[in-house]
Amino acid sequence: MVFENILKRFQRYPSRSYTNLDDYFELEVQESYERQGASPRLIKVCKLRNFADINSSARDLGSGNVVILDIKPLAERSINELKLAIDEIKEIVKSMNGDIAGLSEYHLILTPHTMKIERGEKQKKSGFDEVMENIRKRTGNG
Repeated sequence: MVFENILKRFQRYPSRSYTNLDDYFELEVQESYERQGASPRLIKVCKLRNFADINSSARDLGSGNVVILDIKPLAERSINELKLAIDEIKEIVKSMNGDIAGLSEYHLILTPHTMKIERGEKQKKSGFDEVMENIRKRTGNG
């Protein structure tokens, strides 16, 4: 009985019959990266534990990948090192004509020169010092 009710509902909406080939169209599908000879661009998620991780992120960025950088491990260890590391990251991104923005308190997004981060007019731009102060409060480092 339930199936009969479902069938009756579908019967109210007659399906269109395709008898003419003009009713169809062909979709073009892009070739895969392997066929084009280009390597795929990736979104890499990395943790910033020490200064060596900056070099790894810079290499990924130089390869045209987007990097999401988790800064919490270094923030919990040393705020001073974190400030120096972020200043270094900003310089690297700037030298590559990339873009950098905060996603959350502990996450940054770095984009290569082929991508820019759209920032809405309504977004509140909090200063670096304000963000660092919030991290200090949460981690107990000072």
